[in-house]
Amino acid sequence: MRLVQKGIWRKKLDVADLLERKGCYEFTLLEDKLSVREELFEIWWYAYDGNNHILAKNKNYPHHLYFLLLEPGDLFGVNDFRDFLETGELKQPIAIDFKKNG
Repeated sequence: MRLVQKGIWRKKLDVADLLERKGCYEFTLLEDKLSVREELFEIWWYAYDGNNHILAKNKNYPHHLYFLLLEPGDLFGVNDFRDFLETGELKQPIAIDFKKNG
């Protein structure tokens, strides 16, 4: 998982409209009111150019936007974004070896 882009949007913003204008037709709202340090965020998943992405939009004006790319094998939980804002680092997947029984 890596941060692709972040920025500030100074106009009224509807994420679904933004994604459709970008050519994304597979998307869903994962969390409507994620609270991080007294700020609220919308967390969206979307597919673009064959890859999975996360868009986090601050609900306060001006809107801070964070675009994350989920790379193959990445798992994303809404709290991963909270951890990113609090620590400045994205959670990396941890490989787990399973032992075969029998």
